[in-house]
Amino acid sequence: MKSIHRNYLFLTVPVWGIVALAAAFSGCIEPWEGQPHFLHIDEVVFEPESDQGEPTSRIEEVWVYSETDVLGAFPLPADIPLDPASLGPNPTLTLSAGIRANAISSTRQPYPFYDAVEWPMAVAYGGRDTLTMAVGYNELTEVVIAEDFESANRFEPAVTSTADVVRTQSSNWVLDGEGSGLIVLDESRQALVSSTNEQQYNLRSNGPVWLELDYACTQPFWIGLYVKDAVNAQRIPILVLNSTDGERNKIYLDLDPVVRTTPDATHYEITLDAYYDGSADSTVVVVDNFKLLRYP
Repeated sequence: MKSIHRNYLFLTVPVWGIVALAAAFSGCIEPWEGQPHFLHIDEVVFEPESDQGEPTSRIEEVWVYSETDVLGAFPLPADIPLDPASLGPNPTLTLSAGIRANAISSTRQPYPFYDAVEWPMAVAYGGRDTLTMAVGYNELTEVVIAEDFESANRFEPAVTSTADVVRTQSSNWVLDGEGSGLIVLDESRQALVSSTNEQQYNLRSNGPVWLELDYACTQPFWIGLYVKDAVNAQRIPILVLNSTDGERNKIYLDLDPVVRTTPDATHYEITLDAYYDGSADSTVVVVDNFKLLRYP
């Protein structure tokens, strides 16, 4: 879902003047005289390699850098005003795809695993360009397909669980490909406690560590990590994902705080927990496309 920003300026000025004023008020771009050159980006398309999972994304903005400055972050679709006088006639811009970290609107940032796009331009006052922007994972990224439910289901319930994650091929539930993970909760299946049993993911990294996940749900559920070392094991719930009213969504979850604070861990597993909230006779959670990403 894209944020909608409305700026009401009761001034009799041209459209380009309003853009320059709004940019000045926001602190992103210094004001200038003259009609700007606009770079229009309608969307940012994600194009992974064939072994990097489904091409699902939730890219909500583009971050723009000149060779010397941060020009700002612009919600998509974006019309980015550029000042030819300060940039010069032939600048090269760096464009990064922006995401909402941990599903929180205040933590928008460039996604560290997506390619940055270098875009040489010829700019002039009153000019306009349209960029069809596509990104993939950068060459430093290691992508682990933790579970896509295409041929298996690695999630196993704990002994205390009364519900389960089952692989479904029903067209009513599958988010991508041939299968997805389905959780049904009701009076007889009130608690799901599950993890990717014995997968032993190594999340140690020289850089960021994230989890991507596609889901749809009619009640909240938890995503977390099962942390094991030579002696102990502990479940760490990280984030509760609220109901989407059955609509599809995607999350980028930053695992770095957990990984950095568990230096003795020998490996990790992904956990899913849910507890029937009674909001309907039965509630559902559908999950797919679990990807772990890190720098080796």
